[in-house]
Amino acid sequence: MRGFWGYTFFLGLFILITTSAHGQLNETGRYYYPEFNNQAESNLYFRLENNNFVKNNEYFGNYIQGYTLMGYTIQPTFMYYAGSRLRIKAGVHLLQFSGVSSFTEVLPVFSVHTKLTEKLDLIMGGLQGDVHHKLIEPIFNSEHQYTRPIENGFQFRYNGDKLWYDIWIDWEQFIFLGDSKPEKFTAGISSEYNLTPTNTDFKVSFPLQFIATHVGGQISNYSETSQTLTNLVSGIKLEQNTGKGFIRNVGLSAYIATYKDLANESGWHFHTGNAIYQTTNITYKYGEFMLGYWKAKNFIAPKGSHLFQSVSNRNETYYQKHRQLLTSKLSFNKTFMKQIKFSATLETYYDIDASQLDYSYGLNLVFTPNFFISKVSFD
Repeated sequence: MRGFWGYTFFLGLFILITTSAHGQLNETGRYYYPEFNNQAESNLYFRLENNNFVKNNEYFGNYIQGYTLMGYTIQPTFMYYAGSRLRIKAGVHLLQFSGVSSFTEVLPVFSVHTKLTEKLDLIMGGLQGDVHHKLIEPIFNSEHQYTRPIENGFQFRYNGDKLWYDIWIDWEQFIFLGDSKPEKFTAGISSEYNLTPTNTDFKVSFPLQFIATHVGGQISNYSETSQTLTNLVSGIKLEQNTGKGFIRNVGLSAYIATYKDLANESGWHFHTGNAIYQTTNITYKYGEFMLGYWKAKNFIAPKGSHLFQSVSNRNETYYQKHRQLLTSKLSFNKTFMKQIKFSATLETYYDIDASQLDYSYGLNLVFTPNFFISKVSFD
């Protein structure tokens, strides 16, 4: 535990002193976190966040079985600006999978969002999470937006001319003294440093990403040994803005990813691993197209897509030291007014060594209106 926090601290310090990653499609429109409005002082709103989704995964290989996610989330909340730098949001999050007679999840939602400076935000409670972390798919599966869209903890987000970063802890399972269950949390750092001037069409940037999952706790009677698994990603991105024609942006990215078991308690005979990930992204008038190549050795990422890993989710004894994947993704996006967004996606994953093609496709319809209620003074 002590080694984990030291590792996290020094990595975070490095980013703060020195420093929208590609690697998957931009999906932030599907789970929309409201931007902070500096001009809404004393305003009280009723906000509704509704995401209607279907995602069909046709997976046939040895790493994960195919399955379908279909349903909707609805999150009614009250949102109040207590001044120009503080916003409070409170409500409830409901998840309903189709074919289930009751809600799958009913969770309280509460967050406090404060502007520490013009560019630095602190969020406590419900975080601006999942796809907003901008992590690459091999270390953070975008399906978390359906299966676990609510992250709770604290978060610092900085958005400057040269530097963007997101530092957070998502506390997934709390424990009391003597509990037989373990403490669980995920800590992450995602950043991107822009090397080129902000007013140019050509951009060179350096993403750096870190994520750690911890299971354990000193006050718990949980019988298993504590476990801390980490993933670190560094890379370079080249982007060319091509204007307002059919093709809007072309980007090339290259990443190096690592895996490390800090406690050596993963249950596998290896405790480190590595991978390379190369992607080409094309943003066109109606969406995005991406091609990717993944090559890994002894790679595990607890929060990542199972398709990229060296161990299997469907067979706990299955293991392949080396992995190679060719991936492609195509999205179509349409905005109806500002509050209604539709998207369709098609994804393919070709396992080179197994000569196995897996694919998925999905639809999303997102509705996120704000209704102004009144001005309420805050003394």
